[in-house]
Amino acid sequence: MNKHMTHLVVCLSVALAAAQPALAQKSDATNIVDAANVTWNKAFNSGDAHALAALYDEKATVSPGNGKSIQGRAEIEKLFKSFFDGGVRNHSTEVIDAHRSGNVVYQVANWRAQGAEKDGKVPEYKGVLLMIMNRSADGKWRAASHVWNAAP
Repeated sequence: MNKHMTHLVVCLSVALAAAQPALAQKSDATNIVDAANVTWNKAFNSGDAHALAALYDEKATVSPGNGKSIQGRAEIEKLFKSFFDGGVRNHSTEVIDAHRSGNVVYQVANWRAQGAEKDGKVPEYKGVLLMIMNRSADGKWRAASHVWNAAP
């Protein structure tokens, strides 16, 4: 191998080795949010507002896209119960981006859900969300802040 090729291979090897922790961390973040989303969607789609609220920190804040915010599990449970009482179901989440820094992970994702059938039509809701999760003392990841919007 000539001198320039050797230098290029060494530079690429160093660059790839330096990138490994960042790649592993992003993969770790993606794994964390994917697992959290499976659990979250399962609780939502079963209509279990109590189980859903338990996925949030005690003092978590939620802003459901209406220009208001709520705080705490009791208020979060009431919010989701109102959605279920209104017929909202079939929630799904598609992660756009996820990052982790120590015991904090966040995701930006697209979300979708369906409303109750009315006049033969099932309304679709969708938007973008931002969720920040902290790892609790018990090792579980819980949402500390969850904000979403709704597309018209």
